[in-house]
Amino acid sequence: MLPNLSDRTLLIAGAVLCSIAAWHTIGYHHPDEHFQIWEFANYKLGHIAASDLPWEYPAQMRPGLQPFLAYSMIVAARGVGIDNPFVQVFLTRMLCWAAALLVYWNWFAWLERDLKSPVTIRWMRIGLLLFWLMPYLNVRFSSENTSAICFFGGLLLLVQQIESQKNRFNWPLVAAGLLLCLSFFFRYQIAFAAIGLMAWLLLQAKPGLFQWMALATGALLALGLGFAADFWLYGEWVCAPYNYFFSNIMEGKAANFGVSPFWWYLTEMPIALLPPLSLALLSFCALGIWRKPFHVLTWCVVPFLLAHSLVAHKEVRFLFPMVMPFFFFAVLGWEVFKEKFEVKNWMIKAFRFCIWLNVIVMVFRILIPAKEMAAYAKFLWNWEGKHPASTVHFVKKEPLNHFPMNMPFYENPEQRQLAWYTDPLYKNDTTALHAGDLMFFTDIQAGAPLPPPGFQFKQVYEYYPSWVLSNNTNNWQNRTRIWAIYQLEIPDEVIER
Repeated sequence: MLPNLSDRTLLIAGAVLCSIAAWHTIGYHHPDEHFQIWEFANYKLGHIAASDLPWEYPAQMRPGLQPFLAYSMIVAARGVGIDNPFVQVFLTRMLCWAAALLVYWNWFAWLERDLKSPVTIRWMRIGLLLFWLMPYLNVRFSSENTSAICFFGGLLLLVQQIESQKNRFNWPLVAAGLLLCLSFFFRYQIAFAAIGLMAWLLLQAKPGLFQWMALATGALLALGLGFAADFWLYGEWVCAPYNYFFSNIMEGKAANFGVSPFWWYLTEMPIALLPPLSLALLSFCALGIWRKPFHVLTWCVVPFLLAHSLVAHKEVRFLFPMVMPFFFFAVLGWEVFKEKFEVKNWMIKAFRFCIWLNVIVMVFRILIPAKEMAAYAKFLWNWEGKHPASTVHFVKKEPLNHFPMNMPFYENPEQRQLAWYTDPLYKNDTTALHAGDLMFFTDIQAGAPLPPPGFQFKQVYEYYPSWVLSNNTNNWQNRTRIWAIYQLEIPDEVIER
């Protein structure tokens, strides 16, 4: 059924899935996606102090380009009356998936020449759009996604112009140099792929002098934009790429977040991408790379993988920028496999099982928030609009700024928020409690909390439904944020008096 769908139908299906993911997957995949972008923009808007930012800000090691884009989106949205930060981020995610599909879809049109079967070509597109993780990844306003969009957008323009064999200065090549260099200012580690690309240009493609000049012109423009964005963020001229290298590599701060052996990706990627389908895809991907050793994508992917394997601190997300060539090499490897081996009936049955498993997991992935913490923040934002007189009392042991969510970007500035301490060393103002107020609890595993004297509780929000919490297999609840929000009410017997 899937291979018989038209390109237009596939693209529409992919766009719909991405739109659903953009709306539902609120929060972040990794903290960097939020704190290094939206909170930096929040700081530049004057809403929080620099002391509320993570340690990377005083180290001046993060690029300013993406926070500037987030800042621009916020300002533009507010200009048309959109003050809700969740809608602002949603619109940004919509732009992300539109750019991602535009770049990757055009790439696959160019890569058709490397594949023999129309069915294989169709499966390459299906992988991009319908693999369980892709709608979720395509909408992320993360450094991994934006860097990949720019890098492969620029690379496509580059290979198209080199293929024309016209040694002349032209604007598509300038745009290619601009995008390729901008990808570095979204995520510095894309330089690993850029090194491979440079080697391919020097040893394989060998562009002419005027083509090099056009690329260099675009790259210089990007350098100016990148360093100007850093100046905007930090208020002074800095070399953030060097600061990043010095802090994470020379001082070894990245290693503080964990170190892994060279082969870590070989064992973790199959698990992260959902076996057994992931095992087949990764095997076919290796076959595809072996079949096309001189392909430009091979020269980009292999150095990228090797360099990340050599870096001590490893995370699965570090390889996300290579998802587009991953599907190309996977279907290419499938063609190699069919040339060498007979496709057995059990393989077809196993593949059908994987397709259904993929569908089920994808439904969950695009409907569940990326971070459950954001669901609580969204509830509080919406609550303020309906109950402007209500105060939120965050239950905590001691004074902690922005506890428990620590996402000031999503805090409603009109909402009154107070602390309610459980430690007797800190006094609580009982006169500040009123019917209709909320109490936010972060520890409810011991059972429903007791209300303050003179009140009763009505639970108004809990991320995990009661039927889920009734099961604690493998003690998962001790490793999970299980919070609840209660509304204060006056007991009936008190009202009757």
